[in-house]
Amino acid sequence: MTKLSEKLLLLKLKSKDPEVFGQFYDLYAERIHRFIYFKVSSREEAEDLTAETFLKIWEHIFGNKKIDHLNAFTYQVARNLVIDWYRKRAQAKVVTAPEEELVNIPDTRQSVDEKLSIDLDVAAMEKYLRQLKDEYQEVIILRYIDELSVGEIAKILGKSSGAVRVLSHRALTAIKELIKKDE
Repeated sequence: MTKLSEKLLLLKLKSKDPEVFGQFYDLYAERIHRFIYFKVSSREEAEDLTAETFLKIWEHIFGNKKIDHLNAFTYQVARNLVIDWYRKRAQAKVVTAPEEELVNIPDTRQSVDEKLSIDLDVAAMEKYLRQLKDEYQEVIILRYIDELSVGEIAKILGKSSGAVRVLSHRALTAIKELIKKDE
């Protein structure tokens, strides 16, 4: 999406027309769902968080709050909801788990093969992504899957463009090392 088309869409959204919001949803829903899915590993949770993302954006727009960059703002909302989801999940485990279970909380992630029934390249990429640190996962998803610019990613992550470039380079290096190990 070009900066001009993003600005036009933002101006249209400020008119609070539900039909324009529907167009915005159609444009972003798949990308936001994919971004969230790679972070939470559950289709159901990703769907819920995607819906919540658009609800928050709707409330923000109708609350006449300022949005400078629609693309970055949309990803920021999704990212913040994922962070909140992990916090709530961690708190629930601490509150409900007996002390002896806190030491060995099992990993609830399913294998890639169980989750994805699409092509093998995507499954392999997901496998490698899941082995990376969260910040590396984010930058790779945003840069190479969602094809956002370094500047947009910097706004989403709250980092400088230089820091995003360094993160991107380190993330790619880490993936290359994982691929070499499997060969």
